Amino acid sequence: MKSLYVFFALFFTVLAAYAVEKPVKVTGNIKGLGNNEVILYTFENKEMARAKGVNDKFTLEFSVDTDYGQPFFIHFPSIAPLGPSMKIPTMMLFVDSDQVEVMGFINEKGINKESIKGSPLSLAYEAVFTNLPVAKELNEAIPAYNKAFHEYNEVSMTDENMAILKRCGAKVDSLQDVQMQQLFASIPADPKNKALAVVISSYAAYQEVARQEALLNQFDASIRHCYGLEKMRQRIDLIKNCAVGAVAPDFELKDTSGKMVKLSSFRGKYVLVDFWASWCGPCRKALPLVKKANEEFKDKGLQVIGVSVDNEAKAWEKALEEEKLPYLQLHDPEGITGKLYNYNGIGIPYIILISPEGIILEKELWGDGIREAITKYIK
Repeated sequence: MKSLYVFFALFFTVLAAYAVEKPVKVTGNIKGLGNNEVILYTFENKEMARAKGVNDKFTLEFSVDTDYGQPFFIHFPSIAPLGPSMKIPTMMLFVDSDQVEVMGFINEKGINKESIKGSPLSLAYEAVFTNLPVAKELNEAIPAYNKAFHEYNEVSMTDENMAILKRCGAKVDSLQDVQMQQLFASIPADPKNKALAVVISSYAAYQEVARQEALLNQFDASIRHCYGLEKMRQRIDLIKNCAVGAVAPDFELKDTSGKMVKLSSFRGKYVLVDFWASWCGPCRKALPLVKKANEEFKDKGLQVIGVSVDNEAKAWEKALEEEKLPYLQLHDPEGITGKLYNYNGIGIPYIILISPEGIILEKELWGDGIREAITKYIK
């Protein structure tokens, strides 16, 4: 009997670990939308549904695991395309019930959310920020900064207005630091809040990995499967997998002739990898130093590899012609290596040194540090 009980306990635990998607509807009444289109995306920019507005109203239908605590955003293309814009073209929400209803309006600033029904997590997300002790002061400081920005850039570029702008900017920066610390400190009082998990996942991204793990571990085990904490765990694992001392994640990319080349094929040599792009000014500035390293150490057991993350092959090829790079060049238009080595948040150039055994020895090399790192291992 005991063994049977254990079997069923394990069986249902396994079932609970798998997402259960079901049909849901997101309806909206947005004044000013008219008959324009709306599109719903995940935070990873995966399109989930789209619909045409009809007299300011719309209905989006798709399937989702409402228990997962995943955030989405609705894009209103008639306001502005996705990306940097002077207007706000998106509305963030959670879909944690069968039917969610949003109401709002469009004006010269973009989309404005008035209310949301059927989504407790959406309300909880807003409460995460509004309940912080620093919220009132920050909400006053941001409009003051925006006003100072306008006064200096649009009215008069005087020394006085610049001083006001700097003072307002410094205050906002300081308060946002306080906000982050208050958010981190709020976890023990609300460890089952999936909306808070999404917020913490975002704010923790630039913390040391040990700090990220400490924040993750403060959440209750019952919600470890949720979107925010799953993203944190994935990011922590990724950082550890590409840390100094870890085996360099392998990849296979095309060279200038179209031949597929594997990083692991250079085992037995020290390998210097420079992740760069034609449009990146600092990358182009670093190329002469990488070329120098290649010239000095290529006959001493060093293989230099340039990995371009240019989307377009023509831009990459043009840069190669201009820079006349004599070492192996690979093309990564899909951004595979950015995910493997977690350098998207850090930026490029991202230069690493790998041992003959395939172990990451040094990373984030720059300037004279490139040669200094190599000479630690190659004389």
